Amino acid sequence: MKQPSMRRQRGQAVVETSIVILVFGVFLLGIFQAILFYRVKSVVDYAALQAARSGATHFAEMSEIRKGFASGLMPLYAHKPDNMAVTTAYGEAYIAASNPLETEIRIVSPTKSAYADWAETQFDGVKAIPNDSLSFRPSTPGGRSGLTVQDANVLKIRVVYGYKMIVPVIDKIVIAIFRSSFYQGMDAREIAMLESGRLPIVSQAVVRMQTPIRDPAPLP
Repeated sequence: MKQPSMRRQRGQAVVETSIVILVFGVFLLGIFQAILFYRVKSVVDYAALQAARSGATHFAEMSEIRKGFASGLMPLYAHKPDNMAVTTAYGEAYIAASNPLETEIRIVSPTKSAYADWAETQFDGVKAIPNDSLSFRPSTPGGRSGLTVQDANVLKIRVVYGYKMIVPVIDKIVIAIFRSSFYQGMDAREIAMLESGRLPIVSQAVVRMQTPIRDPAPLP
């Protein structure tokens, strides 16, 4: 009479153990993915700063900003400490920085209206927002932009990097959470990243210009 009861208890123990192992396993995978995410977020923040610095010293040209971002993104793609690996890492990082499903880079400030307010012909004959003698220039706001010429020399960029998560199960859980809770706050590019299985990581950087802004095309 006692044997069926013991079998039921053993079966219950197996079920309980399986549930505990499953929950604990998901918990450990979540911790591992969180560590990886923190590393990627740190690299992306650094890469955004490098992108802004590169833009500040190269007339806010988007091609140079993208090169700077790729340079800062290299730690995510470098796996060996040799010259060939470094070259390969930069190539992969630049491809990622140029892929619209992986990276979006936008200039937030200055704007085209700031360019219209302050652009003047430089010594080389090119029209640009002046970058010289800013402390001696008037600090009155421009009529179109509301920015002073000093403010128009502050480059602010916004970067969105689509991080491809590699931890199984957790990647699907995180994507599902973002899909159900954060869609309304995302733009079309971020939604496209999410639907391609990438988690959008947003970073911003602000740097004072070291060269005049000559081309208003990339400005918002």
